Amino acid sequence: MDMKAPVSHSKDPDLQKVPQALMRAAEKARQLAEQTGTPFVVRKTDTTPTKADQQPT
Repeated sequence: MDMKAPVSHSKDPDLQKVPQALMRAAEKARQLAEQTGTPFVVRKTDTTPTKADQQPT
């Protein structure tokens, strides 16, 4: 399998299910964060944040 190909194109049936499982897990995490008043952070890019991108704590 080409490492650049999406896992959904894999011949392995378990790997094909990874994107859906991640979406379910993200939705459950969002719901739990809402119920408990916990901040929920969404990362929309595939780049690693730099120190300049991070907010001071």
